[in-house]
Amino acid sequence: MKVLIQSRTNFFSMPGGDTVQILKTKKYLEELGISVDVSLELEPDLKDYDLVHLTNITRVHETYIQLNNALKQNKKIVLSTIFWPMEEFEKKGQKGIRRLLSGLLSIDNIERLKALVRLLKNRKEWNKALKSIFTIGYSNMQKKVIANVDMFLPNAYLEMQKLNEVFGTSYSNFTVIPNAIDADIAIKTLSENNISKFEQFKDAIICVGRIETRKNQLSLVKALDGSNYKLVLVGQVSDNFHSYFDEIKKYLDKNPNFTYIEKIDNDELYQLFKVCKVNALPSWLDTPGLVNLEAAIMGCNLAISSIGTTTEYFEDYACYCMPDDIKSIREAVDNAYKKDKDSYLQDKILKEYTWKKAAEKTLEAYKNILGI
Repeated sequence: MKVLIQSRTNFFSMPGGDTVQILKTKKYLEELGISVDVSLELEPDLKDYDLVHLTNITRVHETYIQLNNALKQNKKIVLSTIFWPMEEFEKKGQKGIRRLLSGLLSIDNIERLKALVRLLKNRKEWNKALKSIFTIGYSNMQKKVIANVDMFLPNAYLEMQKLNEVFGTSYSNFTVIPNAIDADIAIKTLSENNISKFEQFKDAIICVGRIETRKNQLSLVKALDGSNYKLVLVGQVSDNFHSYFDEIKKYLDKNPNFTYIEKIDNDELYQLFKVCKVNALPSWLDTPGLVNLEAAIMGCNLAISSIGTTTEYFEDYACYCMPDDIKSIREAVDNAYKKDKDSYLQDKILKEYTWKKAAEKTLEAYKNILGI
């Protein structure tokens, strides 16, 4: 079996949770004997592939072109949905003029506006996919994609439920593929007794993610401003969010116990999680956030957003907050910090949420639609 996984054009230049998810899926599928290529092209030649695995209908304009290409070449298609509606975030979580306009515009026009801003900053971004935001429309592209895939691969039942709710559909052709952790790295790091290079961050609050309004780091630093907590903020600044980071930096500069790390190797991230006490991610949505899983397996207590699929994964073992409520964020961090460590989540993650398990379930889905 030969599979082509397709993703967004800035997959490598602006890595995120989907980057880890796709590369780990590729690795563990290959260990199961499947040939897997990853492509960022919009319209590649698919003659050598048995099926196409598309990813993401939140950033849908590239997926839309990739879907049409697969349909033209009569390929079976699976879709990792990576979906949660963005309207609430756009209207409440954005900043400045974008927030004002989001309160007045439909999601289609919000996406057109975002595309226009990208074009004004870099005309080289103009391509068939970006053009489709203006000519086809964001919602219409999403509807076309979900109507033409052979199987959905959501990360949670809640995600598929939300997709059906938003689009007024009742699709049942899905297999839940869990987001996951690298069990080998986790077990190795947990078993090490040597003093970590990150010992200075012992019992710190850690927040990992691209610096952008959706991840809501500004609200976190505001919630912890003036406290005695050590905070470690990890993540690259996303395109178009440098002014947002400038606001965050004001709080970093005036709190000597706040530290910023732009980039970190994934193996080292596990070591950093191991010495920290609380993983805080008050984002506007997570499904459920790879870093939340990675932090939990390393023993961090969780202070996280309740929006998305976090409650399905972490049940009552996390402290939840609302992203638009600074007091709620602080209370979640305080409660998580006071909480005793519990091995339940670690055991659950090692049993259910590993990349090996995710690859096995993905392969089952592939075989299902190919009739193998």
